[in-house]
Amino acid sequence: MTKLLDLGARTDYAVKALALLAQRGDGAIVTVKELAEETGISQHFLYNIFDDLAKAGIVRSYRGAKRGFALCRSPEEISFYDIVAAVEGLIEKPYCLLDRNRVCSAENPCAAHFFWIGLRDYAEQSMRALTLAQIARKPPFK
Repeated sequence: MTKLLDLGARTDYAVKALALLAQRGDGAIVTVKELAEETGISQHFLYNIFDDLAKAGIVRSYRGAKRGFALCRSPEEISFYDIVAAVEGLIEKPYCLLDRNRVCSAENPCAAHFFWIGLRDYAEQSMRALTLAQIARKPPFK
């Protein structure tokens, strides 16, 4: 089966860990060790993911006695798109859908170019409409 939008393990793990963090409530500071134990994701992998999430302004790290990570914004203000962009990058198709050796552009489009642009825009709108708050309302799969 061909997957239309395969986002990968980084997105899966980021969403799972952020949902747990959001479920803790406003201002909760949670260590990566705690999240790793609850999710079964390796601490090292989660640190890498949370580093990207911090760079994107989704989480903030705390040092010292109350060390860990907290959300920078409310879960209602963090979209699924924000998370995907932070850990995977923007949705792009750098080559032509009809000829992988060719780069498409609006100036020199292939027959599928504008279809792909529309599909990408629709996917982006849908991901922006889904918030971390909506995701966190249901317990994540274990």
